Amino acid sequence: MRVLHRIGPGIGPCIRPFRAAALAFLLAPAVAAGQSLPEVHLIGTGGTISGGAGGPLNAADLRAALPGLEEVATVTTEDYVRIGSSRMTPEVQFGLAARVAEVFSERPALAGVVITHGTDSLEETAFLLDLLLPAGRPVVFAAAQRPPRFDDTDGPRNLLDAIRVASSPRARRLGVLVCLNSQIHAAREVKKTHSIALHAFDSPDTGPIGLVDDGEVWLFSTPRRRVHLPAAAAEARVELVRLTAGGGAASIRGAISEGARGLVVETFGRGNVPPPAMEAVEAALAAGAVVVFTTRTGAGRVVLPDRLIRAGVVSGEDLDGLKARMLLIAALGAGRSPEEIAAAFRTLAGGPG
Repeated sequence: MRVLHRIGPGIGPCIRPFRAAALAFLLAPAVAAGQSLPEVHLIGTGGTISGGAGGPLNAADLRAALPGLEEVATVTTEDYVRIGSSRMTPEVQFGLAARVAEVFSERPALAGVVITHGTDSLEETAFLLDLLLPAGRPVVFAAAQRPPRFDDTDGPRNLLDAIRVASSPRARRLGVLVCLNSQIHAAREVKKTHSIALHAFDSPDTGPIGLVDDGEVWLFSTPRRRVHLPAAAAEARVELVRLTAGGGAASIRGAISEGARGLVVETFGRGNVPPPAMEAVEAALAAGAVVVFTTRTGAGRVVLPDRLIRAGVVSGEDLDGLKARMLLIAALGAGRSPEEIAAAFRTLAGGPG
């Protein structure tokens, strides 16, 4: 078993494939000439689907547990990390994106990549990869709510469905996808909505973009709300603060005192911030941090008055706090200005150019 864990100072060498791989990522054929089955590469990262953090199943074990796989695709495997996804970090997520780009660069005949992942932070990792990677060959996340030791585990079905999606030429150029409970979701839209239910992932604003039914991939729509932010590094010093009745200001000041370069604030309603929290935001801006406002309601846009825009606050539009943080991590890592970051949020919200 090959386990790759590229974080911290060692991440640099795996960044180079991003730009070099972009053209191959977009233009390579889905199936090599003379090949009867598409090639899919499976990357394991741990999580419930493998038995939990430090569980007994590696990526090769997961592949071996899939009945009928020989009729779907030829699957190669590796393990990138073996951790529960509550232990994911921006450095590990960024390194995973770099590894996917590297795999596509090395294997031009590859149809797609499937990543197994824990459900705790899946929506964050999938969205960060969607920002970092060009929308060429499919990258599909699979996970499970019930571990392999359960008789009714959902892992094998979810994984085989994800491999079917990654094998399909119709899934190309759709960005990063998440396949769970027979549904196919765009990374920008999907959210974990329940702690234990099998139907734990949903795309509340748009619904799934397709499904896997009777072994076939059905697609309903094409994701349009996407941006590409190729970055040289992950800026991990980005914090998320939710405002509460009488609270939030201390958390904002604490984040800045700890050296945060970016801050996402989940505000009340459509962007309402009480005076003590606003004073803390102004102090964060004065310290040079990029501050993004989203809504704590879970849906809907924030709309900022001109005075806040002039002060430097960025509207996160309708992106939730978890994903707004991922965008800020990628955008700061790519060296984007607050104006460019605001434009990316606007694009992701579906706004006019």
